[in-house]
Amino acid sequence: MRLSIGFSTTNNIASRLIRWFTKAHVSHTYLRIFDSTFGADLVLHADWDGVKLDLAEKFFIDNIPIEEFEVDDKRLDEAVKKNMWHLGMKCDYYKLFNWAWSIMLKRWFVRKMKDPLKSPKKLICVDFILYIFNEADITRLPIGFLTPIDLHKWCLENYKEMSWVHHLFDKEGQRYAA
Repeated sequence: MRLSIGFSTTNNIASRLIRWFTKAHVSHTYLRIFDSTFGADLVLHADWDGVKLDLAEKFFIDNIPIEEFEVDDKRLDEAVKKNMWHLGMKCDYYKLFNWAWSIMLKRWFVRKMKDPLKSPKKLICVDFILYIFNEADITRLPIGFLTPIDLHKWCLENYKEMSWVHHLFDKEGQRYAA
């Protein structure tokens, strides 16, 4: 399956807070998948109201794409199917607050906290992506600890080795090769 791991942001307050706490230019991650049945790009992502499958055109009305990493790996076929059960799963709002506390404590005390509020019935955008990529044996990254910028940094460090194609977006949202 060919898909792209994407990183985006918005101008809403939650996105601004995530960028401020993580000192990052991205606040959200998603998967862009071309569906031959519909002949359109679809976006699979965990958002405030749960894990959703949206038409890419609709998703990019509110989301500003920053970068994507195109992955072509047959192992993703089964992994995406196995993780479709996450559709509709609610966002883990408490994890966002936990991120803030963990980041502040790490900055102030140089310590790392475990996630005491982790719930198997809720997740955030990064966790959803990692469930799929870990299931496909493409990554072995820890679920429940990474922010969008952590995954972004990992992709930047590893995309060449993994033979992924790196794309950037201009201000009009047009994708081009990096």
